[in-house]
Amino acid sequence: MTTAFVMFFGRGGGSEVEERLDAVRIAIGSSVLKRAARAGFTPLVAVTADASATQAFRDSGATTVTPERGTFHFGTELKRVAGRFGVERMCAMGAGAGALLTEDDLLGIRRDLEGSEALVLSNNYYSADLVAFTPASALDAIALPATDNPLPRLLHQQGGLPTRQLTRSAATLLDVDTPADATVLVRHPSCPGDLRGIPTWEAELGARIDALMRLVTTPDKELLVAGRVGAPVWTFLETQTACRVRMLAEERGMQAAGRDARGEARTALGFLYAEVGPERFFERMGELGDGMLFDSRVLFAHLGWHPGPADRFASDLFSHETIAHADVRAFTKSAATAGIPLLLGGQTLVSGVLWTMVEAAWVGHP
Repeated sequence: MTTAFVMFFGRGGGSEVEERLDAVRIAIGSSVLKRAARAGFTPLVAVTADASATQAFRDSGATTVTPERGTFHFGTELKRVAGRFGVERMCAMGAGAGALLTEDDLLGIRRDLEGSEALVLSNNYYSADLVAFTPASALDAIALPATDNPLPRLLHQQGGLPTRQLTRSAATLLDVDTPADATVLVRHPSCPGDLRGIPTWEAELGARIDALMRLVTTPDKELLVAGRVGAPVWTFLETQTACRVRMLAEERGMQAAGRDARGEARTALGFLYAEVGPERFFERMGELGDGMLFDSRVLFAHLGWHPGPADRFASDLFSHETIAHADVRAFTKSAATAGIPLLLGGQTLVSGVLWTMVEAAWVGHP
């Protein structure tokens, strides 16, 4: 009985930040592949057209597969892997996910699949970064998705597979695809030794992260969290932080449902921002909390802003002077001078990164 482990990697743009993030994601993918091998997954398959990733993943024991030419389509490639290798049980994730998953975590996933005739496991039913399922033939019954995010829901609703979410933790929720994600990862006590030297953004973000980590362990302080926050994260914060938490949870599943692409995303903070502008907006945020984690992509979608990856990541690093998009530049300039410790990012910032940061804060870092 075999269960395949499939890793996906696609290179980002050519900016310095994107190239460094790609190096981080390749390192994570290589590390996870080695752990998957020790957990008994076979075959190990890596889907990538990138030369550096191909070499790194082969060195980690994977067989590499080049995706078909043209626009990358996740579902098509996953089905192609299933057919080529003749497997009926698969665990799939993108390079960047699973950095904190242990060999035992992966072994548990494999055993769950091998003990079931039909099952889909995921780290997030609505927007997954990790999906494991059996039988692979269920892919024949669904509308194959272009990305991994909606796959668990489609396998359940269209393919008829029973579904279960993995226990939520930093290990299952953290998916490194922004500078803050990587910089928080290396602070966690369970960060694997082969990842502790990855190139992070300590100079730009380290002091902000450390201030927020002190905040969550300090009574009478208040943390503001805004964006695509799920109820489990709220429950975790209520029980695992010493500070008060103010939560503005909006547009969960925005990308998987296509609301951002269709211009339908709406957020209360977006209406406020449009009314008062960037400077007064961040002044108001300072009145709501002593520190903030801000999933800025929801605000951008509400306002109809569509910055490219280089501008998004520059915003996450508060490097407003390098941003081409005028509105995002003004937003970022005001964020950089907000009077509270603040982090900007995507959905992972208010799920896996936040969870990782809180866990690390209680074991003595900073």
